[in-house]
Formats: sequence, structure tokens, C-alpha cells
Amino acid sequence: MQVKGESLQEYDAPFTSWIDDVPTCRYSGIGSATNELYRRDGTRQQRHSFQNRSFRFHVEDYQLCVYGVFQGFGGHRVADFISKRIPAELLWGQLTTEKTDEEVKNILRKAFINVDKEYFESIGEVLARRMVLKESHQQAGENDERIVRQGAVAIIAVILKNRLFVVSLGDCAAILCKNTEIIPLCSNHTVDNEDEILRLNHLGLQLQVNKQYPDLGDGRLTRCFGNHLVKGGYKENNLLRCATEEPVIPEPEVFGAIPMDTDVYILLLYTSSLVKAFVEATSAQSPETDLVQMCRHYMREEASLSGVAQAVVDQVVRLHRDTLEVTGGRAETLEDMTLLIRDLREYRAKEGAGGGGRGPAASTLTGSSARPTVESSTTTDSSEVDNTGKVLPIDENGRIKPYVDFAPFYKLWNERKLSQNS
Repeated sequence: MQVKGESLQEYDAPFTSWIDDVPTCRYSGIGSATNELYRRDGTRQQRHSFQNRSFRFHVEDYQLCVYGVFQGFGGHRVADFISKRIPAELLWGQLTTEKTDEEVKNILRKAFINVDKEYFESIGEVLARRMVLKESHQQAGENDERIVRQGAVAIIAVILKNRLFVVSLGDCAAILCKNTEIIPLCSNHTVDNEDEILRLNHLGLQLQVNKQYPDLGDGRLTRCFGNHLVKGGYKENNLLRCATEEPVIPEPEVFGAIPMDTDVYILLLYTSSLVKAFVEATSAQSPETDLVQMCRHYMREEASLSGVAQAVVDQVVRLHRDTLEVTGGRAETLEDMTLLIRDLREYRAKEGAGGGGRGPAASTLTGSSARPTVESSTTTDSSEVDNTGKVLPIDENGRIKPYVDFAPFYKLWNERKLSQNS
């Protein structure tokens, strides 16, 4: 029986986005880098299209901010779908300040599970065509096989008034940085996690900790979005067919509620590939601490939080490249990476004002008009910047108030015009 397959281009085309008009959060920024293959001759080549997605939304009516970082594998289709569907589950009144902590956490869990179900419904024709071919003892098309193997992992942060929730699925990570401590807010849903191995073995499998399994999503994931062959199609999977139920699940772990008090500083969401590249380049024992220090450094140097995030990612990429050039040897790869930074210092001002203020706290980001104070800086040369200049006042709209008096100029200008006319 011949079943005509649809083109891969049709299924890989980006989904039409309805979220383009949702306001973005001005107290956040995103940096990213595409994958690379380092060749033996020193040249670099992109291996595949960029598979990560991210968003940063602010809905003032609900005092709600939602941030997300998604890392795709096998293609960008799942990450693209999830990043456009998750906001619909969270932004339009589902999360309100009246909700209790448990109610919010239940909404977040259901959002992940429902969107994963919607994704499989969106590829229903592919799954049906593939099943017909297999029942006829025919090989499914290469395009269909690629689609059913695609998946994604995610990390999402929700700030509801003065409460923080973090939702973790897969191996993306989140860090809450306070004045004196760094708090990880994520779960490692991989074969490196003993609890996950125990969960899978209770289903009748025999897996070992820290061992790579090619039949799992991305070789190691125990929870993810998408990837039919480890979920509805797990009976086709030689590694998982003995499980008593679907072994890989889309159910996330939710952390919170965490109060936004006067100690909070920044929140970082990032893909595992960022830390992996940093560790490969530096052999750092505490990569999370080092990443936070890098963010602090660039927050004194850059004019925007997107500039900060991009500067950190660029430095990691540069360190990775330099290490390879110094050590030489075989070709290696660098995967897509994404970093999202959320500046939380506005909550210090709100807390200091009794929790009712809306104005953000002072910032050291040079030139950022979104902060209530702006530091002027004087460049002495290309590598030295003085960030200790005077503070310039701004008005209620965040604009710098006029501080140059042009009266002498206009006086001379008018005198010159009069003399020319006479």
C-alpha cells in the first residue's frame, strides 16, 4: 500500500505565532548561540538549524510575568510548538493573585501535560500514516521517522505579584541568586538522576545510573515534550517495550512559591548545553557560581539585560573555542545554547515601600532607561570604563530629565541673526 508522505519542509515550518503582540518583560534579556562543528583544520560549521526557543512576557493586568527556555532535540518542531502553546495556558486569566500556591502549581503541571497532548494531536496524520505502513510491513518514510523522534525540554519561571514558581522538565536549569546565596531551582530528569532510574525500574525496566541509552530522548532524557517513540510508541522501542506504562512522561516538577524579598538579585534560566560548554572549556567545579559572577560583571558593563545575556553566552563560546585551539586534537561540537536573565532588584524597592510600589529598584546597567537611576560613564580607552559617574535624574516615564542649559547658545544665535539682518 502506498501512502504519500508530506514534505519535511511543511512540518518543519515555524508555527504562526499569536504571541507577537504580548508585551515583553523589560526587566529581562535573552542571549543565544547556534551549534557548531569544529573541524580538524580549524574551520567551524553549523550542524543543523537553531533548535532552541524562548520567551519573556509581562501581563500587567494580572501582575504576572512568565519566562521560558526550551531546548529542542532532533529538530526545532517540538520546541517551536510548545513555546507558542504554553503561554495560552498561562497568560489569559488562569493565574491570578487570588490563587493559592497549590492551585498555581496544579495549573502549571496541567499546562505541560495538556500542551504535550496537543502536540501529538498536531502530528496525528503522521502517526496514523506511519501505523498503516507498519501494519502493511512497509518502512515508514524518513521524514515521518524524523518527526516522531523530535522532542524538547523546558524550564519556565512564573512571577505572580511577589511569588516565584519554577517549572522544570528535562535538563534545562534555573538559578535564583540572592545577596549571599545561589539557589538551584530545577530537576535533572536524565539517567544521571537516581530517582528517575528508580521510577523507570519500577515500571519493569532495567536501567543503570549514568549510562547513556541511545533509545532514550537525546540519549539520556527521562522526561520531555514530544518524542513519540518513548511515549505512545514505546512498544516499538527495544529498550522500553517491557515497561508496564509509558516510561517517559511530560509531567514536570514545580518549585515554589518562593517569596520575592529584599535579598533577591537575579534569576537565570538556561539550557544544559551552556553549562556543558563552560565546564568543557574551564573544568570549573562550580559552574553555576561562575556563571552568576559573569552575569554580575556584565551587568556593570552592558547597557541592557539582553546585552548582558549575550555577552555571557559569547564568552562561553569564546572560551570553548580557545580551549580547543590550545589543546588541538579531534573535532568537537558545540550545541545550541540559550540564557535568559531576569533582574529582580525591583522587588527590593517594592518591599522597602511596604510591597505596594510598582517602580523598579536602582540598577547598575549603564544607559538603561528602564531603571530609575542611570549612571553616566566616561571611556578612557577601549578597555577601561569608569562606572562611578554621577547619577542622572529621570522623570516618571523613565526618561532622563534635561540637564543641559541651551539659553547661552540661543542668545548668541539670536544676536548673530540680528547682526546679519542689519
